[in-house]
This record gives sequence, structure tokens and C-alpha cells, in this order.
Amino acid sequence: MCNWTISSDLARLADNDASSDTINEATQYLDGQILLSVEVSPDDFRTIFRFDLGGELVTWPYQEERDRREEQWLLYDYGTKRVHTLKGDGTWLSDPLED
Repeated sequence: MCNWTISSDLARLADNDASSDTINEATQYLDGQILLSVEVSPDDFRTIFRFDLGGELVTWPYQEERDRREEQWLLYDYGTKRVHTLKGDGTWLSDPLED
């Protein structure tokens, strides 16, 4: 769990406080776009996921210390058969995908 925003060409479409309808519309906008890059800030673990049609997903940890142990995101790599995880405290995990 973490804070996040979804944007289109820098215009905010939704964030973690938006209504379910707004979140659904924003996630539908990202659906089918190709992930081009993932950029993680080593200072605050803010992550920017950039997509081919201008979509952008930005995540960053909650500020409460107890929430920083939560998974911020998981990225499934079917090419290497691994799942990569970043936790809010900066812990990186890379585990094999289960069949």
C-alpha cells in the first residue's frame, strides 16, 4: 500500500484518495499501454512508471513508520520468471514466480 497518482501527459486523472469511479477510469486509461520505464528515487523510494501513450503512474510510501513495511509495488517479469517488490522502507525483493 502506498500513495499514488495516475496522469496523462502531466494531467492528473486519479490518486489514491479518488472515488472508485475515477480510479476505474484512470486504470482503464493505462490498460493496454506498454510500460517503457521504471525510475526509482534512492532518496525517498518515489517510483515513476512511464507508458507509451503518455500515461504515468507515480507511487511513494506512506509517511507513517508502521505503513512503510508494506509493499509499495510488485512488478512481474515473465521473461525472467521473477517478481520484483519494493517496500515503503526501501527493501527490495526479487523472488521466483511460482508455476
